[in-house]
Amino acid sequence: MTPILHHYPTSPYAELVRTVFGLKRLAWASVIVPVTLPKPGQTELTGGYARTPVVQIGADLYCDTAAILPALEALQPAPSLYPAPLGAMHRMIAAWAGGPQFLAHVGAALGVLPEGALPQGFIEDRRARFGLDMAQLAKVTPHLTGQAEVAAAWLDEALADGRDFLGGAAPGHGDLGFFCNLWFVANTPGAGAAAARLLRPHVAAWFARMQAIGHGDRTEITAEDAIAMARDAAPAPITGRIEAPFVAGQAVLVRTEGANDPPVAGRLARYDETGITVLRESDAAGTVAVHFPRLGQMLLPG
Repeated sequence: MTPILHHYPTSPYAELVRTVFGLKRLAWASVIVPVTLPKPGQTELTGGYARTPVVQIGADLYCDTAAILPALEALQPAPSLYPAPLGAMHRMIAAWAGGPQFLAHVGAALGVLPEGALPQGFIEDRRARFGLDMAQLAKVTPHLTGQAEVAAAWLDEALADGRDFLGGAAPGHGDLGFFCNLWFVANTPGAGAAAARLLRPHVAAWFARMQAIGHGDRTEITAEDAIAMARDAAPAPITGRIEAPFVAGQAVLVRTEGANDPPVAGRLARYDETGITVLRESDAAGTVAVHFPRLGQMLLPG
């Protein structure tokens, strides 16, 4: 079944997923969503989750790259996102890249921008949803940029032995995590000086190899098309278990840590170390399964 990516062009995590499509040579459908709220097509499917990106496979919605990448790995196992010798270590590297290092790269990209460089609607959206304070960001930008430069130095040192990617000859999830951070800085107008400091010689060559992977075979569709595809499908069989104190079918809420977006309500179908799945009813799409990673998501009784 063709995966559908709900995204917008400047999202760094969407670029990560677009590159996964290129790495796995997948055909995929693109639904462009607004950069700011509201996102009616996406939230009709997810039940309120509005962060970017979301991948849809039939009536299954995968929220956050930590849920998206396992789904794409299962859909198209080769080439693997977890090649030897690092294997699952790729996931741990990507978690660091997507945690403190993501904030560091956001600071490097946005903290140096002059007043008025970002649309006011974007600033207000990110302030309300994530607490972004541009004045405070500017104050800590030297610190954040320094944190990103340390990661760039480490990455440059790791690549200095001639390897093509972090684990050797093949790229993996860890490469993707750092690539999307650097891609965001390099593609933010006005952040060229910061990008130049981060793209050290070995990093720059690795970055070019990552960019050369491409985005696979992309087709544009509408949000209405995606909703119709969900309505015509049924959620895939759910594997995994439900850990105490929760029980199957229980009404629950899933809330993203660090965000003020509304929680997703549904009936619990999975809650273990592999992730969280809730079933919900969409007025337009019928029964859908919404999947989240365990890390970074709060499960609460509904």
